[in-house]
Amino acid sequence: MSVTYDASMTSSPHSPGSPLSSPELADAYADLRGRCIAIGRSLTEEQAAEPTACCPAWSVKDTLAHLAGITTDILSGNTKDAATEAWADGHVATRVDNSLEEVCVEWETNAQPIDDVLRAMGDQIMPQFYLDAWTHEWDIRQATGIGAKPDMRFVDHTWDALMDIIIEQNGGPLEAEVDRFELMRISMGRRSRSQVEAIGLRPDGVVYWSPNHADIIDAPRE
Repeated sequence: MSVTYDASMTSSPHSPGSPLSSPELADAYADLRGRCIAIGRSLTEEQAAEPTACCPAWSVKDTLAHLAGITTDILSGNTKDAATEAWADGHVATRVDNSLEEVCVEWETNAQPIDDVLRAMGDQIMPQFYLDAWTHEWDIRQATGIGAKPDMRFVDHTWDALMDIIIEQNGGPLEAEVDRFELMRISMGRRSRSQVEAIGLRPDGVVYWSPNHADIIDAPRE
């Protein structure tokens, strides 16, 4: 298996498989939230209403509504159906009449309380919370074309668990060279079947959910 790691292409000081402490996770999440809100506030209403290729049923605003809604649900204890499609769609449906600014303000309003939770017990929260946030930041960037140097802290934090799942699902080590950013986007269903096969991987072995219906070209990595 060959998974490349180029520290110059990321803003993470950690190495793959280095779990972050709760305060480090809180800092990483706060940084991600700030980046996403800044993107949201840079968009016109028309741009925010554009569908995302990575989540075709959602617009850019919908994706931000989901991210804000997660924090509201965590803080209110509404986590019974967490990580299900219905739970995520509920975040969008209940904010369909909210403006993008209202969505951004909601996420900001939740900032201090959710950061307090993460600082206290962030390393006990399921990895999917972090991978989902990281994935949606790049979904938003893909839809808007706003590139960045990838912040791989959440990927580093969950790397060993991710690789264990992939190796088991794949029936053995991967036999293709792929960088960690690309493998993460593949595993979260942000590439088409043909894109995955083109680099020598089996979609059924490395994709958690299902391959995307169309080829995905992400925003540029700086």
